[in-house]
Amino acid sequence: MSFDLHLVKTARDAEAAKRLAREAVWLRELSGVRTLEGQVPRLIEEGTDAAGRFYLVIGVQPGTGETRAFTTDHARFLANLGKARFRVTDLEHAGKCQWIQRSLPRDESLLQEAYEDCERALLYWTGPYVLAQGDFAPWNIRTFGSQLFVFDWGNAHADASPLDDVLHYLMIQRRVKTVALLRRAMSRAHEFALAAYPAWSWRLEVIGALTLVYLLGVILHRGVDRGDPVVAAYWKLLEKRSIWMKEN
Repeated sequence: MSFDLHLVKTARDAEAAKRLAREAVWLRELSGVRTLEGQVPRLIEEGTDAAGRFYLVIGVQPGTGETRAFTTDHARFLANLGKARFRVTDLEHAGKCQWIQRSLPRDESLLQEAYEDCERALLYWTGPYVLAQGDFAPWNIRTFGSQLFVFDWGNAHADASPLDDVLHYLMIQRRVKTVALLRRAMSRAHEFALAAYPAWSWRLEVIGALTLVYLLGVILHRGVDRGDPVVAAYWKLLEKRSIWMKEN
């Protein structure tokens, strides 16, 4: 498929350079995934400009705008993405969860206790861990015909919970902080898991634990900054987890 537009992305600092380098790695890998053909940017060139800044040139489809609803097109894209990097393992061996464990601040008891709740709930559960886009949100997605086109792969990572991208899409646009809205997101993520990965058990206890994994991942990725409105909202949900994990 030809790409109509070329986009140049240039890093302004070292952290942005790392993110662009990570995006380049994933774009090279995803270029070989036939089920995602034409739905992710094509890496055309990477290098360093005259000012010493790392850059990427990528081919993109302009699309026709974004939608806030999580549709069957979104579910199909994530199911195909999950197959690009897929393995069955326990929580303790999943790369995303190992990163969470390493990143937990010792002086934040709430985060430590929430992760322990994850471990207890998933002690006897083995399931799929997959490739996640990492910032699957309406502002990073455009529609193109009957397909999606998904931008910005600098936060992509393997060995993620298969619910991460679904929950992120449903929650980040509203900065969900009420139990009622969280339950709706969990219910939709539950439906997705049952359809995309029917061979595994998706009892409510598992959905609740993987929701904790998602919340912890976002809080840690954003630096546990409670002045950040997303972190503040998700922190409140962690504080109320005894309610929604029992009654979801």
